Amino acid sequence: MDAHLHAPCRLDTPPAFDDVHPAAPHRDLPVHAAPARYSRGLSERALARALHYIDRHIGDAFSLADVAGAACISRFHFARLFRISTGQSPMEYVLAKRIALAKEQLTRGPQKISATAASLGFFDQSHFTRTFRRMTGYSPREFCRLHTPVTRAA
Repeated sequence: MDAHLHAPCRLDTPPAFDDVHPAAPHRDLPVHAAPARYSRGLSERALARALHYIDRHIGDAFSLADVAGAACISRFHFARLFRISTGQSPMEYVLAKRIALAKEQLTRGPQKISATAASLGFFDQSHFTRTFRRMTGYSPREFCRLHTPVTRAA
């Protein structure tokens, strides 16, 4: 078994001779084939780190590089492996998570839609409304009316 396939990944070291010279006689796989450890997506630990980072920073502006760094993987591999692991791109996952949290906030009671948008990291209320409508089929105000219980004055 090749020891270099199971060694910890170090992003600051140059590739091994075999990785850049496909004509090496003992090379069984094509150069572009991913090692077996990547064929099933992120490791459980890397996925847990990424999801934890997203949960902690859901209301903040963060980049793909930030989440990839939390998972200890280069951003170039992270997006592909995240999709294999979750069935969604990192951005699709973050937006779905933000909209799910928005639904919870909107059904809790009266609050400004702009406050919900700001608390979940949307650039402005317009961006939030467009994204919410695209993902749910309703505007945030329509969603509130449909899912907030009506109280009658006695």
